[in-house]
Amino acid sequence: MANQFYLWQKLLSRSGLRKSEKIPVIIDDNPDLSYERNRWSSIYRLPLMWILALWVALKKKFLGPNLKINTYWVDGASLICREIKEKATTWRALELIYNHRFGQKKDLDGKIADFWLKMLNAQAVRNRLKLVKQMLREEIEKISQTKSEIRLLSIASGSAQGVIEIMQEFKQKGIIVRAIFLDLDLTAIEYSRKLSQKANVMEQIIFINKSVRELEETVKGFNPNIIEIVGFLEYRSKEKAIELVTRAYHLLTPNGVLLTSNINYNPEILFFYWVVDWQMIYRTPRELFGILVKGLFNSKNCKIICEPLKIYSLAICKKSI
Repeated sequence: MANQFYLWQKLLSRSGLRKSEKIPVIIDDNPDLSYERNRWSSIYRLPLMWILALWVALKKKFLGPNLKINTYWVDGASLICREIKEKATTWRALELIYNHRFGQKKDLDGKIADFWLKMLNAQAVRNRLKLVKQMLREEIEKISQTKSEIRLLSIASGSAQGVIEIMQEFKQKGIIVRAIFLDLDLTAIEYSRKLSQKANVMEQIIFINKSVRELEETVKGFNPNIIEIVGFLEYRSKEKAIELVTRAYHLLTPNGVLLTSNINYNPEILFFYWVVDWQMIYRTPRELFGILVKGLFNSKNCKIICEPLKIYSLAICKKSI
């Protein structure tokens, strides 16, 4: 569970790197990806978010932590926002944010959802999806030059929307990506099955409804060229994150790559914590880089790429031969 006061969390965190050691951080600004970058709306949205966060924090102090409705102005008047709150931290909440159609619903529910789903974090999570797809695209193209078949392992795969869309794209080019999707949530597995069936890549995927604890036994002999762990380290302590990265390192083939991510500290944290009930572990790019290095990856073979709003850091690490 994330600490309530992220500044305190930041002071307590340690990356394991020397203070003088620089890390490679790139801000991706690819115009072809049509990133969302509307920062100006936060000027009027942030004060309202902080007021609502304070109000909900006081309500929870006196009425208890598990309120049916945190505030009328978010999950009270909007069923979409309520479902995001109720499904916070799960694939379903992300799916609602990824695929929200602005302006489609003209009633109060739709208007409130449109307002809140333009917040910086919602923009950034959609940016993350675009960047993940682009990074996968680049790595698959590189690997396909020397291998006729690419193997991808998605850990805590969720809906796997981005991975499935990339697999479909490459299948149309005649390049086959074989994948294992591992997730403990059966509803996530069922949803990704439906997506993969629509994309006509279902026969390329093995769906496994198991815990990460059973990772090595489950994927034995698969030998992935790419391991994707996006949207999961936010829920792992530093020690567990390092352990998972280390396990991924051992599973990768030589010259294989790990693609992972973490959310960065940002001004909307208190709103997410109190109003949306979405608790995460926030890390700077430096802290994420430190986890990767402690997870056995050579610092020279890792780089951090941020989406334009700098709320999400994505890491790509190559396993040394």
